[in-house]
Amino acid sequence: MSSGAPQIPFHIPDEPDVDGFVADVRTILRTGRLSLGPFTARLETELAAWVGPGEIVAVSNCSDGLIAALSAISEPGAEVIIPGYTYLATWQAVLWSGMTPVVADVDDRGLLDPAAAAAAVGPRTRAILGVDLGGQPADLVGLRAVADAHGLALLFDSAHALGAAWADRPVGAGGDLEVFSIGPTKQLGSSEGGFVVVNDGSLADRVRRFSTQGHALGELDATGPGMNLRMTEFSAALALRALPDLERRLAARAAIDARYRDSWRDLPMRIPVTPSGERSAFKDELVFLDDPADRAPLRAHLEAAGVATRTYYDPAIPDLTVFQGRVASADRSRALAACGFALPIHGRLAASDVDRIIAAMRDYPRWS
Repeated sequence: MSSGAPQIPFHIPDEPDVDGFVADVRTILRTGRLSLGPFTARLETELAAWVGPGEIVAVSNCSDGLIAALSAISEPGAEVIIPGYTYLATWQAVLWSGMTPVVADVDDRGLLDPAAAAAAVGPRTRAILGVDLGGQPADLVGLRAVADAHGLALLFDSAHALGAAWADRPVGAGGDLEVFSIGPTKQLGSSEGGFVVVNDGSLADRVRRFSTQGHALGELDATGPGMNLRMTEFSAALALRALPDLERRLAARAAIDARYRDSWRDLPMRIPVTPSGERSAFKDELVFLDDPADRAPLRAHLEAAGVATRTYYDPAIPDLTVFQGRVASADRSRALAACGFALPIHGRLAASDVDRIIAAMRDYPRWS
């Protein structure tokens, strides 16, 4: 039965600096430079403070960035190890780059397990592609050790993780290539957009050329295949208006996460814990239920209470209808896909909204 209260949406982007953005739009339209202009260049420069010293290449979205990053290292017949529990764009990008995805299992937080990745390495393996899930950093140390032991490139799908940090460096500074999103559901909440952080200097020119149809600006001779992956100046301008507010946004999400954890610690479910010294970007509030059979009725109960939720990557990658690739291991990926879902954790949540979400979860009839 419905509570009659307004629904709390799963996500709404944080309110932007509207007046400032409108002024930027006027500037962009008057100059006529709608892409590859000064706003995009400035965004690439200012993001460096958050993701490390590598070269930053702004792109149209994170999925395109993944294709560009993977294409920079692509080899005919090569394989790329990915986690079995991730958004399907991770898997699709490997296919679009011309390589074959190899599914390896995840740990109990849903992050690619270095031991599983090591076991999945074969004679055609070219790279490992870790995923920073829900804002939590993947296991940089463990995955780097596997990559270095086998002479593999190490990449990260960091779509969820702008502002996250490993123990000694920001997410963005650990892989050879890392790809981020600034899209509507992410921490900056731009219209669309993403960027690649290239920490291997030999690959930077390949990524940038790929994103502009395979050639450098001002030239028409293509040195390799490419696509039109340009970020618009409008997306860059909106992201620039949000960037000074990023620390506050991350802190607000962390505070909501802390309230959830404290209020639900005795319930039969688990919220992944970020290791001490590391920092999550809290893109999503992901929970794993002890009993997968509770997920459908619990979500229905929350919906009736006005709380929107989303399942989180069910089916697992190897169970997608059109899956292509090799499955090395995926038992835990499938188990997490069956019991996981996500709750609202965004900047438009009022304290009263958080109270309602907490109460609705505790009021689930099978738990109360």
